[in-house]
Amino acid sequence: MIIALIAGFIFLMRGCLSKYDERQALTPALYFEKDGKAIVFTIIQYGKATSYSSGPKGTYKSMSTNYFIQANDAASGELISNKKIKHHSDIKFHPVTVMGAGNGKAWVFIGELLAYDPFTLEKIADREIIEKNNPQLKGKMPEEERYYEFDRNTNAILITATDGMKYLLSTADLKATAIDEDGISKNPVEAKMKALKKKEDSLELQYRAGYDRYRGFNRLYSDRKISYAAYEDSTKNFSRLQDSISKRKSDIRDEINDLDNLQDAAREMESKIESLAGSSSKSYSNICTAVDTFNGKWFGLLSTADLEKPDDRFRYRSVYTETARNKFYTASITVKDPAKRSSELMVAAPEKLNEAVYLQGGFLLDKRTALPIHLKNEEGFIVCYKEKVGNTGNIMLSRIDLEGNTRWVFNCELTEFEDWIYTGNRLIILGRDNKEISSGTANLLLIIDLQSGKAVKHDYFTNKMR
Repeated sequence: MIIALIAGFIFLMRGCLSKYDERQALTPALYFEKDGKAIVFTIIQYGKATSYSSGPKGTYKSMSTNYFIQANDAASGELISNKKIKHHSDIKFHPVTVMGAGNGKAWVFIGELLAYDPFTLEKIADREIIEKNNPQLKGKMPEEERYYEFDRNTNAILITATDGMKYLLSTADLKATAIDEDGISKNPVEAKMKALKKKEDSLELQYRAGYDRYRGFNRLYSDRKISYAAYEDSTKNFSRLQDSISKRKSDIRDEINDLDNLQDAAREMESKIESLAGSSSKSYSNICTAVDTFNGKWFGLLSTADLEKPDDRFRYRSVYTETARNKFYTASITVKDPAKRSSELMVAAPEKLNEAVYLQGGFLLDKRTALPIHLKNEEGFIVCYKEKVGNTGNIMLSRIDLEGNTRWVFNCELTEFEDWIYTGNRLIILGRDNKEISSGTANLLLIIDLQSGKAVKHDYFTNKMR
Protein backbone atom coordinates (compact mmCIF):
# COMPACT_ATOMS: atom_id res chain seq x y z
CA MET A 1 0.00 0.00 0.00
CA ILE A 2 2.84 2.36 0.90
CA ILE A 3 4.57 1.66 -2.45
CA ALA A 4 1.26 2.22 -4.25
CA LEU A 5 0.73 5.52 -2.40
CA ILE A 6 4.24 6.72 -3.23
CA ALA A 7 3.85 5.72 -6.88
CA GLY A 8 0.47 7.44 -7.01
CA PHE A 9 1.94 10.59 -5.47
CA ILE A 10 4.82 10.61 -7.98
CA PHE A 11 2.39 10.03 -10.85
CA LEU A 12 0.15 12.86 -9.62
CA MET A 13 3.10 15.23 -9.16
CA ARG A 14 4.43 14.37 -12.67
CA GLY A 15 0.96 14.97 -14.07
CA CYS A 16 0.87 18.41 -12.46
CA LEU A 17 4.37 19.30 -13.65
CA SER A 18 3.90 17.95 -17.18
CA LYS A 19 1.90 21.00 -18.19
CA TYR A 20 5.09 23.02 -17.69
CA ASP A 21 7.16 20.80 -19.99
CA GLU A 22 8.74 22.50 -23.01
CA ARG A 23 9.18 20.93 -26.43
CA GLN A 24 10.72 22.78 -29.35
CA ALA A 25 12.48 22.17 -32.66
CA LEU A 26 16.02 23.48 -33.11
CA THR A 27 16.56 25.15 -36.47
CA PRO A 28 17.56 24.72 -39.22
CA ALA A 29 15.49 21.74 -40.37
CA LEU A 30 16.42 19.35 -43.18
CA TYR A 31 14.32 18.16 -46.12
CA PHE A 32 14.66 14.76 -47.81
CA GLU A 33 12.94 12.99 -50.71
CA LYS A 34 13.14 9.26 -51.46
CA ASP A 35 10.96 6.80 -53.37
CA GLY A 36 8.10 9.28 -53.67
CA LYS A 37 8.19 10.15 -49.95
CA ALA A 38 9.35 13.40 -48.40
CA ILE A 39 10.11 14.23 -44.78
CA VAL A 40 11.15 17.14 -42.59
CA PHE A 41 13.96 16.17 -40.20
CA THR A 42 14.56 18.15 -37.00
CA ILE A 43 16.36 18.00 -33.67
CA ILE A 44 13.85 18.29 -30.81
CA GLN A 45 14.79 19.73 -27.44
CA TYR A 46 12.45 18.33 -24.81
CA GLY A 47 12.54 19.85 -21.34
CA LYS A 48 10.70 17.87 -18.66
CA ALA A 49 9.73 20.10 -15.73
CA THR A 50 11.08 18.79 -12.40
CA SER A 51 9.98 21.71 -10.23
CA TYR A 52 7.87 24.83 -10.59
CA SER A 53 7.26 27.91 -8.46
CA SER A 54 5.53 31.21 -9.07
CA GLY A 55 5.76 34.35 -7.03
CA PRO A 56 5.82 38.15 -7.15
CA LYS A 57 9.32 38.15 -8.65
CA GLY A 58 8.40 35.81 -11.47
CA THR A 59 8.03 32.17 -12.42
CA TYR A 60 10.83 29.67 -11.93
CA LYS A 61 11.07 26.10 -13.15
CA SER A 62 13.85 23.57 -13.45
CA MET A 63 14.05 21.21 -16.38
CA SER A 64 15.54 17.84 -17.25
CA THR A 65 16.43 18.19 -20.95
CA ASN A 66 16.70 15.45 -23.55
CA TYR A 67 17.48 15.74 -27.25
CA PHE A 68 15.51 13.77 -29.84
CA ILE A 69 15.56 13.54 -33.61
CA GLN A 70 12.21 13.60 -35.40
CA ALA A 71 10.75 12.98 -38.85
CA ASN A 72 7.50 14.58 -40.02
CA ASP A 73 5.74 13.94 -43.31
CA ALA A 74 6.60 16.87 -45.61
CA ALA A 75 3.13 16.86 -47.22
CA SER A 76 0.74 16.23 -44.32
CA GLY A 77 2.93 17.47 -41.47
CA GLU A 78 2.07 14.34 -39.48
CA LEU A 79 4.61 12.90 -37.04
CA ILE A 80 6.24 9.78 -38.51
CA SER A 81 8.71 8.90 -35.75
CA ASN A 82 11.10 10.31 -33.18
CA LYS A 83 14.03 8.93 -31.24
CA LYS A 84 15.82 9.97 -28.06
CA ILE A 85 19.54 10.60 -28.64
CA LYS A 86 21.11 12.06 -25.50
CA HIS A 87 20.36 13.71 -22.17
CA HIS A 88 21.75 17.20 -21.59
CA SER A 89 24.14 15.85 -18.94
CA ASP A 90 25.69 13.47 -21.50
CA ILE A 91 26.81 16.38 -23.67
CA LYS A 92 30.12 17.94 -22.66
CA PHE A 93 30.18 20.74 -25.23
CA HIS A 94 27.39 22.70 -26.91
CA PRO A 95 25.79 23.75 -29.24
CA VAL A 96 23.51 20.95 -30.33
CA THR A 97 22.86 21.62 -34.00
CA VAL A 98 21.99 20.30 -37.45
CA MET A 99 25.07 20.18 -39.70
CA GLY A 100 23.47 19.43 -43.08
CA ALA A 101 22.06 16.88 -45.51
CA GLY A 102 24.75 14.82 -47.22
CA ASN A 103 24.18 11.86 -49.55
CA GLY A 104 20.76 11.07 -48.11
CA LYS A 105 21.97 11.25 -44.51
CA ALA A 106 21.02 13.75 -41.81
CA TRP A 107 24.22 15.00 -40.17
CA VAL A 108 23.93 16.53 -36.71
CA PHE A 109 26.17 17.43 -33.79
CA ILE A 110 24.82 16.26 -30.45
CA GLY A 111 27.88 15.97 -28.24
CA GLU A 112 29.64 14.35 -31.22
CA LEU A 113 29.33 14.14 -34.99
CA LEU A 114 26.38 11.85 -35.85
CA ALA A 115 24.56 10.78 -39.02
CA TYR A 116 21.09 9.22 -39.34
CA ASP A 117 18.85 7.79 -41.98
CA PRO A 118 16.16 10.51 -42.00
CA PHE A 119 13.39 8.05 -42.93
CA THR A 120 14.11 5.31 -40.36
CA LEU A 121 16.14 7.37 -37.83
CA GLU A 122 18.68 4.54 -37.83
CA LYS A 123 22.16 5.69 -36.78
CA ILE A 124 24.66 5.50 -39.65
CA ALA A 125 27.70 7.25 -38.18
CA ASP A 126 29.14 8.30 -34.84
CA ARG A 127 32.65 8.80 -33.46
CA GLU A 128 33.26 5.08 -33.05
CA ILE A 129 32.05 4.20 -36.58
CA ILE A 130 34.07 7.02 -38.20
CA GLU A 131 37.23 6.06 -36.31
CA LYS A 132 36.75 2.40 -37.24
CA ASN A 133 36.54 3.39 -40.93
CA ASN A 134 39.49 5.78 -40.55
CA PRO A 135 42.23 4.50 -38.21
CA GLN A 136 44.19 7.71 -38.80
CA LEU A 137 41.48 9.54 -36.82
CA LYS A 138 41.58 7.15 -33.85
CA GLY A 139 41.54 9.28 -30.71
CA LYS A 140 41.74 12.48 -32.76
CA MET A 141 38.04 13.34 -33.22
CA PRO A 142 37.45 16.72 -31.47
CA GLU A 143 34.66 17.02 -28.90
CA GLU A 144 33.66 20.56 -29.92
CA GLU A 145 31.34 21.36 -32.83
CA ARG A 146 33.51 24.27 -34.04
CA TYR A 147 36.09 21.83 -35.43
CA TYR A 148 33.57 20.38 -37.89
CA GLU A 149 32.41 22.27 -40.99
CA PHE A 150 29.77 21.01 -43.40
CA ASP A 151 30.46 22.00 -47.01
CA ARG A 152 27.11 22.37 -48.81
CA ASN A 153 28.82 22.46 -52.22
CA THR A 154 30.58 19.09 -51.90
CA ASN A 155 28.48 17.54 -49.10
CA ALA A 156 31.77 16.71 -47.35
CA ILE A 157 32.66 17.53 -43.75
CA LEU A 158 35.93 19.31 -43.00
CA ILE A 159 37.34 17.95 -39.74
CA THR A 160 40.16 19.65 -37.88
CA ALA A 161 41.65 16.81 -35.82
CA THR A 162 43.03 17.31 -32.31
CA ASP A 163 46.59 17.41 -33.72
CA GLY A 164 45.63 20.22 -36.13
CA MET A 165 45.58 18.03 -39.25
CA LYS A 166 42.64 18.59 -41.56
CA TYR A 167 40.57 15.83 -43.13
CA LEU A 168 37.69 15.79 -45.59
CA LEU A 169 35.10 13.22 -44.54
CA SER A 170 32.98 11.89 -47.40
CA THR A 171 29.33 11.69 -46.39
CA ALA A 172 28.89 8.96 -49.03
CA ASP A 173 31.33 6.29 -47.80
CA LEU A 174 32.52 7.78 -44.46
CA LYS A 175 36.14 7.80 -45.68
CA ALA A 176 38.38 10.65 -44.48
CA THR A 177 41.16 12.09 -46.66
CA ALA A 178 44.00 14.14 -45.20
CA ILE A 179 44.49 17.50 -46.89
CA ASP A 180 46.87 20.42 -46.53
CA GLU A 181 45.85 24.05 -46.21
CA ASP A 182 46.29 24.66 -49.96
CA GLY A 183 44.10 21.64 -50.77
CA ILE A 184 41.03 22.88 -48.89
CA SER A 185 39.86 25.24 -51.61
CA LYS A 186 40.25 24.63 -55.36
CA ASN A 187 38.56 27.76 -56.64
CA PRO A 188 38.78 27.80 -60.47
CA VAL A 189 38.39 31.59 -60.60
CA GLU A 190 41.30 32.08 -58.19
CA ALA A 191 43.41 29.64 -60.23
CA LYS A 192 42.62 31.59 -63.41
CA MET A 193 43.55 34.90 -61.73
CA LYS A 194 46.90 33.47 -60.58
CA ALA A 195 47.65 32.28 -64.12
CA LEU A 196 46.81 35.72 -65.53
CA LYS A 197 49.02 37.46 -62.96
CA LYS A 198 51.91 35.17 -63.97
CA LYS A 199 51.37 36.21 -67.59
CA GLU A 200 51.34 39.84 -66.47
CA ASP A 201 54.65 39.36 -64.64
CA SER A 202 56.12 37.61 -67.68
CA LEU A 203 55.14 40.53 -69.93
CA GLU A 204 56.74 42.94 -67.48
CA LEU A 205 60.01 40.98 -67.74
CA GLN A 206 59.78 41.07 -71.55
CA TYR A 207 59.25 44.83 -71.43
CA ARG A 208 62.28 45.36 -69.17
CA ALA A 209 64.45 43.18 -71.39
CA GLY A 210 63.31 45.13 -74.46
CA TYR A 211 63.94 48.43 -72.69
CA ASP A 212 67.43 47.33 -71.70
CA ARG A 213 68.17 46.43 -75.36
CA TYR A 214 66.83 49.82 -76.47
CA ARG A 215 69.04 51.63 -73.93
CA GLY A 216 72.00 49.56 -75.13
CA PHE A 217 71.44 50.66 -78.73
CA ASN A 218 71.19 54.25 -77.50
CA ARG A 219 74.63 53.99 -75.87
CA LEU A 220 76.12 52.32 -78.94
CA TYR A 221 74.80 55.11 -81.18
CA SER A 222 76.10 57.79 -78.79
CA ASP A 223 79.52 56.13 -78.94
CA ARG A 224 79.20 56.07 -82.76
CA LYS A 225 79.51 52.27 -82.78
CA ILE A 226 76.32 51.73 -84.86
CA SER A 227 74.73 53.60 -87.70
CA TYR A 228 71.74 55.90 -87.46
CA ALA A 229 69.70 53.37 -89.46
CA ALA A 230 70.48 50.63 -86.89
CA TYR A 231 69.59 53.02 -84.07
CA GLU A 232 66.32 53.96 -85.82
CA ASP A 233 65.46 50.25 -86.31
CA SER A 234 66.03 49.61 -82.60
CA THR A 235 63.74 52.52 -81.71
CA LYS A 236 60.95 51.23 -83.98
CA ASN A 237 61.35 47.67 -82.65
CA PHE A 238 61.09 48.88 -79.05
CA SER A 239 58.06 51.04 -79.90
CA ARG A 240 56.30 48.04 -81.46
CA LEU A 241 57.21 45.85 -78.47
CA GLN A 242 55.99 48.54 -76.08
CA ASP A 243 52.64 48.88 -77.88
CA SER A 244 52.13 45.12 -78.06
CA ILE A 245 52.98 44.51 -74.40
CA SER A 246 50.93 47.50 -73.27
CA LYS A 247 47.85 46.18 -75.12
CA ARG A 248 48.31 42.62 -73.83
CA LYS A 249 48.82 43.86 -70.26
CA SER A 250 45.72 46.04 -70.58
CA ASP A 251 43.66 43.04 -71.76
CA ILE A 252 44.98 40.90 -68.92
CA ARG A 253 44.30 43.63 -66.37
CA ASP A 254 40.72 43.99 -67.67
CA GLU A 255 40.23 40.22 -67.38
CA ILE A 256 41.68 40.19 -63.84
CA ASN A 257 39.38 43.05 -62.82
CA ASP A 258 36.43 41.21 -64.37
CA LEU A 259 37.29 38.02 -62.45
CA ASP A 260 37.88 40.06 -59.31
CA ASN A 261 34.36 41.49 -59.61
CA LEU A 262 33.03 37.95 -60.06
CA GLN A 263 34.90 36.89 -56.93
CA ASP A 264 33.44 39.79 -54.94
CA ALA A 265 29.92 38.91 -56.09
CA ALA A 266 30.50 35.22 -55.28
CA ARG A 267 31.80 36.06 -51.81
CA GLU A 268 28.84 38.34 -51.15
CA MET A 269 26.41 35.61 -52.28
CA GLU A 270 28.18 32.97 -50.18
CA SER A 271 28.00 35.26 -47.16
CA LYS A 272 24.24 35.67 -47.68
CA ILE A 273 23.76 31.91 -48.03
CA GLU A 274 25.77 31.31 -44.85
CA SER A 275 23.64 33.87 -43.01
CA LEU A 276 20.37 32.31 -44.20
CA ALA A 277 21.61 28.78 -43.46
CA GLY A 278 22.49 29.61 -39.85
CA SER A 279 20.43 28.66 -36.82
CA SER A 280 19.70 32.21 -35.67
CA SER A 281 16.32 33.82 -36.22
CA LYS A 282 15.96 35.69 -39.53
CA SER A 283 14.69 39.26 -39.52
CA TYR A 284 11.90 39.98 -41.98
CA SER A 285 14.07 42.26 -44.13
CA ASN A 286 16.61 39.45 -44.60
CA ILE A 287 14.20 36.86 -46.03
CA CYS A 288 13.18 38.84 -49.11
CA THR A 289 14.41 41.33 -51.68
CA ALA A 290 12.70 44.22 -53.47
CA VAL A 291 13.91 43.46 -57.01
CA ASP A 292 14.73 40.51 -59.27
CA THR A 293 15.12 39.38 -62.88
CA PHE A 294 13.03 36.63 -64.49
CA ASN A 295 12.94 35.49 -68.15
CA GLY A 296 15.14 38.39 -69.25
CA LYS A 297 13.01 41.09 -67.59
CA TRP A 298 13.33 43.14 -64.40
CA PHE A 299 10.65 42.98 -61.69
CA GLY A 300 10.36 45.09 -58.59
CA LEU A 301 8.14 45.91 -55.64
CA LEU A 302 8.46 49.67 -55.37
CA SER A 303 6.92 52.50 -53.37
CA THR A 304 6.30 56.06 -54.50
CA ALA A 305 9.49 57.11 -52.68
CA ASP A 306 11.48 54.49 -54.63
CA LEU A 307 10.23 55.92 -57.93
CA GLU A 308 11.40 59.38 -56.92
CA LYS A 309 14.97 58.04 -56.60
CA PRO A 310 15.36 55.89 -59.74
CA ASP A 311 18.37 53.61 -60.10
CA ASP A 312 19.11 52.34 -63.60
CA ARG A 313 21.63 49.72 -62.36
CA PHE A 314 20.36 46.33 -61.22
CA ARG A 315 21.28 45.29 -57.70
CA TYR A 316 19.43 43.31 -55.05
CA ARG A 317 18.21 45.32 -52.08
CA SER A 318 16.34 44.61 -48.88
CA VAL A 319 12.92 45.92 -47.90
CA TYR A 320 13.71 47.95 -44.81
CA THR A 321 10.94 50.60 -44.84
CA GLU A 322 8.11 49.08 -42.81
CA THR A 323 5.55 51.65 -43.98
CA ALA A 324 6.36 51.25 -47.69
CA ARG A 325 3.23 50.51 -49.75
CA ASN A 326 4.92 48.66 -52.58
CA LYS A 327 3.36 47.88 -55.96
CA PHE A 328 4.42 45.45 -58.68
CA TYR A 329 6.53 46.89 -61.53
CA THR A 330 8.41 45.50 -64.51
CA ALA A 331 11.02 46.86 -66.93
CA SER A 332 13.29 45.77 -69.75
CA ILE A 333 16.96 45.18 -69.04
CA THR A 334 20.15 45.41 -71.11
CA VAL A 335 23.70 44.26 -70.50
CA LYS A 336 26.06 47.21 -70.10
CA ASP A 337 29.11 45.44 -71.55
CA PRO A 338 28.41 41.97 -73.05
CA ALA A 339 32.16 41.31 -73.36
CA LYS A 340 32.53 41.17 -69.59
CA ARG A 341 31.53 38.21 -67.47
CA SER A 342 30.64 40.50 -64.56
CA SER A 343 28.94 43.17 -66.62
CA GLU A 344 26.20 45.24 -64.98
CA LEU A 345 22.55 45.01 -65.96
CA MET A 346 20.91 48.30 -66.85
CA VAL A 347 17.21 48.78 -66.03
CA ALA A 348 14.83 50.87 -68.15
CA ALA A 349 12.01 52.99 -66.68
CA PRO A 350 9.70 50.73 -64.60
CA GLU A 351 6.11 50.12 -65.68
CA LYS A 352 3.42 49.43 -63.08
CA LEU A 353 1.48 46.21 -63.68
CA ASN A 354 -1.50 46.75 -61.37
CA GLU A 355 -2.72 48.57 -58.26
CA ALA A 356 -2.27 45.75 -55.72
CA VAL A 357 -0.44 46.99 -52.59
CA TYR A 358 2.07 44.94 -50.58
CA LEU A 359 3.03 46.53 -47.27
CA GLN A 360 6.83 46.26 -47.01
CA GLY A 361 6.53 43.70 -49.80
CA GLY A 362 9.40 41.71 -51.24
CA PHE A 363 10.18 38.54 -53.18
CA LEU A 364 10.78 35.59 -50.84
CA LEU A 365 14.32 34.20 -51.12
CA ASP A 366 15.29 30.59 -51.67
CA LYS A 367 17.50 29.91 -48.64
CA ARG A 368 19.80 27.57 -50.62
CA THR A 369 20.75 30.22 -53.21
CA ALA A 370 19.96 33.54 -51.45
CA LEU A 371 18.06 34.44 -54.66
CA PRO A 372 14.30 34.94 -55.08
CA ILE A 373 12.17 31.83 -55.56
CA HIS A 374 11.11 31.38 -59.19
CA LEU A 375 7.92 29.36 -59.53
CA LYS A 376 8.06 27.33 -62.74
CA ASN A 377 4.55 25.86 -62.98
CA GLU A 378 2.69 29.00 -64.08
CA GLU A 379 5.75 31.21 -63.71
CA GLY A 380 5.82 33.72 -60.90
CA PHE A 381 7.00 34.71 -57.43
CA ILE A 382 6.13 34.22 -53.79
CA VAL A 383 5.63 37.72 -52.44
CA CYS A 384 5.88 38.24 -48.70
CA TYR A 385 4.49 41.34 -47.05
CA LYS A 386 3.15 42.54 -43.70
CA GLU A 387 -0.42 42.40 -42.46
CA LYS A 388 0.14 45.68 -40.58
CA VAL A 389 3.03 47.98 -39.68
CA GLY A 390 5.18 47.28 -36.62
CA ASN A 391 6.85 44.28 -35.04
CA THR A 392 3.51 42.59 -34.33
CA GLY A 393 2.47 42.55 -37.98
CA ASN A 394 2.05 38.99 -39.28
CA ILE A 395 3.83 37.88 -42.46
CA MET A 396 1.51 37.42 -45.44
CA LEU A 397 2.39 35.31 -48.47
CA SER A 398 0.95 35.63 -51.95
CA ARG A 399 1.60 33.73 -55.16
CA ILE A 400 1.64 36.11 -58.13
CA ASP A 401 2.37 35.51 -61.80
CA LEU A 402 4.58 37.67 -64.02
CA GLU A 403 1.59 39.83 -64.97
CA GLY A 404 0.94 40.63 -61.32
CA ASN A 405 -2.16 38.42 -60.97
CA THR A 406 -2.72 36.88 -57.55
CA ARG A 407 -3.20 33.11 -57.35
CA TRP A 408 -3.68 32.86 -53.57
CA VAL A 409 -3.02 34.72 -50.33
CA PHE A 410 -2.05 33.17 -46.99
CA ASN A 411 -1.61 34.69 -43.52
CA CYS A 412 1.24 32.82 -41.79
CA GLU A 413 0.24 34.28 -38.39
CA LEU A 414 3.96 34.58 -37.64
CA THR A 415 5.94 37.79 -37.23
CA GLU A 416 9.17 36.12 -38.39
CA PHE A 417 10.46 32.83 -39.75
CA GLU A 418 12.93 30.74 -37.78
CA ASP A 419 13.56 28.65 -40.89
CA TRP A 420 11.99 27.92 -44.28
CA ILE A 421 12.60 25.43 -47.11
CA TYR A 422 11.43 25.72 -50.72
CA THR A 423 10.94 22.23 -52.19
CA GLY A 424 9.57 23.12 -55.64
CA ASN A 425 5.93 22.34 -54.90
CA ARG A 426 5.74 23.24 -51.23
CA LEU A 427 7.01 25.86 -48.83
CA ILE A 428 7.98 24.51 -45.41
CA ILE A 429 8.16 27.10 -42.64
CA LEU A 430 9.29 26.73 -39.03
CA GLY A 431 8.14 29.48 -36.71
CA ARG A 432 7.45 30.44 -33.14
CA ASP A 433 4.04 31.54 -31.86
CA ASN A 434 4.42 30.11 -28.35
CA LYS A 435 5.91 32.46 -25.75
CA GLU A 436 7.04 29.52 -23.62
CA ILE A 437 9.93 28.66 -25.93
CA SER A 438 13.11 30.60 -26.57
CA SER A 439 14.19 32.61 -29.61
CA GLY A 440 15.95 30.63 -32.32
CA THR A 441 13.72 27.61 -31.79
CA ALA A 442 10.35 26.71 -33.32
CA ASN A 443 7.12 25.21 -32.08
CA LEU A 444 5.25 25.42 -35.40
CA LEU A 445 5.77 23.44 -38.59
CA LEU A 446 3.78 25.07 -41.40
CA ILE A 447 3.59 23.40 -44.84
CA ILE A 448 2.00 25.33 -47.72
CA ASP A 449 1.02 23.72 -51.02
CA LEU A 450 2.22 26.23 -53.63
CA GLN A 451 -0.43 25.28 -56.18
CA SER A 452 -3.48 25.72 -53.98
CA GLY A 453 -2.17 27.86 -51.13
CA LYS A 454 -3.64 25.39 -48.63
CA ALA A 455 -1.63 24.68 -45.50
CA VAL A 456 -1.23 22.14 -42.70
CA LYS A 457 0.25 22.76 -39.25
CA HIS A 458 2.09 20.56 -36.78
CA ASP A 459 2.82 21.86 -33.28
CA TYR A 460 6.15 20.59 -31.96
CA PHE A 461 5.28 21.82 -28.46
CA THR A 462 2.34 19.42 -28.17
CA ASN A 463 3.65 17.08 -30.92
CA LYS A 464 0.20 17.11 -32.50
CA MET A 465 -1.46 18.52 -35.59
CA ARG A 466 -3.38 21.75 -35.19
